[in-house]
Amino acid sequence: MSINSKKNRNKKINDKKNRAKEKEKKFSLKSGKLISTADGQVVKYLYLTKIEHVDTWVNGGDIPIALASTYLSDTRSGIMTPDENLIHESPIPIPSLKNIGIRIENVRSLTMTNCRGNGMKIPNMKNAHYYKQDGLILSFCNSFNNEVAYKLDKKACVKVNDIKALCGVIDKQLGRKGVMRSCQYTHSHKRNHFLKHVDDSWQDEFRLFWLIKENKSVTLPSGVCEFVSEF
Repeated sequence: MSINSKKNRNKKINDKKNRAKEKEKKFSLKSGKLISTADGQVVKYLYLTKIEHVDTWVNGGDIPIALASTYLSDTRSGIMTPDENLIHESPIPIPSLKNIGIRIENVRSLTMTNCRGNGMKIPNMKNAHYYKQDGLILSFCNSFNNEVAYKLDKKACVKVNDIKALCGVIDKQLGRKGVMRSCQYTHSHKRNHFLKHVDDSWQDEFRLFWLIKENKSVTLPSGVCEFVSEF
């Protein structure tokens, strides 16, 4: 095989791999999966409580950003959930230790080895966490879905054209870099700002989080979003 033929063959293989990678990034709206444009901008969807709020998100203006505790509730209903604010990382549910006379609250990096309570052996724990932590959140959806909008009792939807750019705009105004990622859902007791119970999985949530402990407002530039639908 000639050198040129080998180069052409390798080029075709690489082109094929690149096309496959691009295909992985692009998901259809119908599939309900993450949508990424050809230039790498990550698209998200925001469901709004009032149709009047569309103008601010599309044309620019001030928006409030609320603390996660705003959405804390004893029961799950719409945007309300008992999962907010809780950081719980341990091999067993730490509150369950109360059943053997051990009460642990607001603890970080807890390590317990060869411990017993009321005569019962306690599973070893290393760097376990169980504490409350508040912060600012903005919640979006990875997909456009009418059923989600109805369950959230929302009246309109806008598409965020580039969630990374939006986060950057807000970071500058808050003076702090936010964290953004899709929420994950679990059957276990573990929780954090991006890990919720599986009962909330229908929300398909993508979240921005800032470790700031008071409500804030920021100013959006025009063109951040496009209007999608009224419900």
